[in-house]
Amino acid sequence: MSSPATTATPILLQLIEDYHSFNPGGVPVLPYPTYLDFSKQVNRGRPCVYRLDPDDQPARQASQVNRSSRLSKLRTELETILSCPAFSWTKESLCAKVTQHVEVAVTPDGRADSLYPLPRDSPSPNNDRVDTNAETLDLSNGGGRQHEDLEAASEHEAEQEEVFVQPATLNMSLSSLFDKLSRPFDSDINNNDNTVTPNDPPQQANPIYYLQSQNSNLTTTPLSPLLSDLPRNLPFAEPVLGDPEAINIWMGTGASVTSTHRDPYENLYLVLRGKKKFTLYAPVDEVCLHASKVRTAHHVLERDGTFRIALDTPHQPSSSASASSSSPNTAAATHTGTDANDSDSESDSEAGTDDNRIPWIPIDPLNLPTPDVLASKYPYYQYSHPLTVTVSEGEILYLPAGWFHHVSQECGVWDDGEIAPCIAVNYWYDMDYEGEKYAMREMLGRLVEAARRETDQRKQS
Repeated sequence: MSSPATTATPILLQLIEDYHSFNPGGVPVLPYPTYLDFSKQVNRGRPCVYRLDPDDQPARQASQVNRSSRLSKLRTELETILSCPAFSWTKESLCAKVTQHVEVAVTPDGRADSLYPLPRDSPSPNNDRVDTNAETLDLSNGGGRQHEDLEAASEHEAEQEEVFVQPATLNMSLSSLFDKLSRPFDSDINNNDNTVTPNDPPQQANPIYYLQSQNSNLTTTPLSPLLSDLPRNLPFAEPVLGDPEAINIWMGTGASVTSTHRDPYENLYLVLRGKKKFTLYAPVDEVCLHASKVRTAHHVLERDGTFRIALDTPHQPSSSASASSSSPNTAAATHTGTDANDSDSESDSEAGTDDNRIPWIPIDPLNLPTPDVLASKYPYYQYSHPLTVTVSEGEILYLPAGWFHHVSQECGVWDDGEIAPCIAVNYWYDMDYEGEKYAMREMLGRLVEAARRETDQRKQS
C-alpha cells in the first residue's frame, strides 16, 4: 500500500484545477447587500466588493408587497452608515479625538512583517543582535541586499538565509504621525502603480511609518475614541456573522505594503480615504505559494535613525510564533500570524517550538522573479490563480477567512485638497468551525505538508 505522501502533489493539483474551473472570473463589485445576499456570499466563500451607494440598488426579486419596504430598509441602512463622521474625518478632527500617543510601526522600506536576508556573519540568536553595514544588510538605504544579487551568486555558494522581521514601533501623537505621512510617495503623486518591492530601494531614505496595530486598536488602545465615529457593526453582517471580534484602523502611504498571508477571520474591509490594492489567492492555492519555515526577528530603530535586525531568541518568540491562538488581542491572530501562511494542522502546532521558526510565504506577486528562477524555486506557483482588486473610498471588501492576500495602497485626498494617507477600517469576525469547511481546510493543510515533504525528498535524491 503506497504512502499518502506519494500522491499528495497530484491530488492537490487536481483540486486546484477543479476548484478554479467551477469558480472562474475575478472579484465582483456588487451593490450594498441584504443580509440574505451576504449570507449566500459567505456560504460561497468567495471575495467581493460592496459599494456604499444608495442609488446603486438593482431591482430585487421580491413580491410587490415587500419590495418597496425592503428597498426602503436598505436605503436607510446605507444612509445611516454614510452619515457616520468617519466619512468626513479631517486631520484636525482626528487629532482632537485622539489625545494620547498611539503605537506606530516603523520600517526602513515599508515592508513590515516581511522576509529580509540575514547577514552571513550575524551572531547566534542568543546574542539577539545582527549588526548591519553596507556589505551585509544596509537597511537605511534600501532594505538589504538585493534578491537579484542572490540569484546571480555562484550556484556553489549557499543561498543567504531569509528571516521573518517584524517592524520597530514608536509611540507618537496623531499630529506627529500625519506630519510624517504628509510627504507623498512618488506614485501617490503620479497616480501610478505604487508598489514597493523587496528588490528595489525605497523612494526615500526616511523611515516609513504605518499605523497598523491589529490588536483591535479601535477598542483597546488610545485610538478607541474614534470608534464612536464608525458603525459598531455592519447591518448586513450582524445576522450572518454576529458581532465583530476585533475592529482595526489602518493609516499609511503608498510606501507601505503587506506581504502575502492569510487570517483566520471573516474580514470586512472598509476604505475611507485612498485605495487598497489586493492580490488574492484561494485557500486551495496554498501549495502554490511555497511557504517555508523561517526564523523570526524584529527591526530595531537606533538613535541615529539607522535600523538593525535583532533575531528572536528561543525564550523571546516573535508575536507571530503561535498559530494556535484565536484571540483577536494577540498578534498571532492578526495579519502577521503564523496561521497567515500555513495550515492549522501539524505544522502549525510546531511553529512556536521549532527554533522560533514560523511558516512564511516568500513570493511577492507584484515583483515575481524571472520565469526561470520562478520555475526553479517555486515550481507550483504556475498553478495558482491570483485575483486582483482595488477597493476605493466608500467600498467594502469581503475577504473570506483563509484567503491569502497581499496588500498595497494609495493615498487619498482630504476634503480641502491636501494629500491624505490611506485610511481604512476592518471588521474581523470569528470564522465558523462547524460543518465541513474547517475540517476540509485541515485536510488540505495536511496534504500541503505531504506535498512539501515530497518536494524535499526529490531535492535530496
